[in-house]
Amino acid sequence: MHPMRMFYHHKQTLDNFIEKWKSDSSCLAIMIGGSIAHGTAKETSDVDVYLLMEDEAYEIRRRDHHLSFADHSVSVYEGGYVDVKVISLPFLELAAKEGSEPTRHSFIGSKAVYSTITGLDELLSRIPVYPEENRENNLRDFSAQLYLHAFYFAKEAGKKDDPYLMAHAVSNLVLFGSRIILAVNRLLFSGHKSLMEAVEAAPQKPKNFRKLATELLQQPSAEKCARFATMMLVYYNPGLSFEQALGIYVENNERNWVNQAPPLQDR
Repeated sequence: MHPMRMFYHHKQTLDNFIEKWKSDSSCLAIMIGGSIAHGTAKETSDVDVYLLMEDEAYEIRRRDHHLSFADHSVSVYEGGYVDVKVISLPFLELAAKEGSEPTRHSFIGSKAVYSTITGLDELLSRIPVYPEENRENNLRDFSAQLYLHAFYFAKEAGKKDDPYLMAHAVSNLVLFGSRIILAVNRLLFSGHKSLMEAVEAAPQKPKNFRKLATELLQQPSAEKCARFATMMLVYYNPGLSFEQALGIYVENNERNWVNQAPPLQDR
């Protein structure tokens, strides 16, 4: 993890934002995040913050779909702004207990720059932690996705000359291949935007992974999908039969609505 990186104009902009909100009784805390917290900020980077609001104000914003906004008025540099994500204390507590990996990753390096809450930084420190208890199941489930997308969906796409199905199979192969690498290295998944950079930084990975993934995405074929999946299964193999992989896929993809709302893509 890199130390926080903040240019003077970022600090001025952040100070202006704090001054704007600290007199608002609904504001409990302001926490720095994003590239500044991660130590990767450039002079042109925006200022990412979490705005922690008391529960009633948070619920009003949630109902109005106003949990994210950009404040340009406080910026002291050209093109700058504060990118704001509104959260609540129950959200932070839940994130520390069972947050998704992208949520956990987003709090790397985060700290309170204004707070009315005692012990907030200790709570923040418990969020960006790799969820070790999920690791073995995740590796198994990610591997099952490789089996199905390479040895079933990509083959069907090739037979039918179906570009949509092929693109779906290929993107999932690269995604879950990448997720396996991150899990083997106990690295949090940050989301899709910086996935390739995260995999590139992983110490243990198949040789030329990014190059091969890029070639697969740019010129996909059923044969390349099979070779890519085979490479990943040599790198990490949970010992699943195809039938076991199919059963795991069915549970994670076709029955993912059981005991919970269906995911957005399946509604």
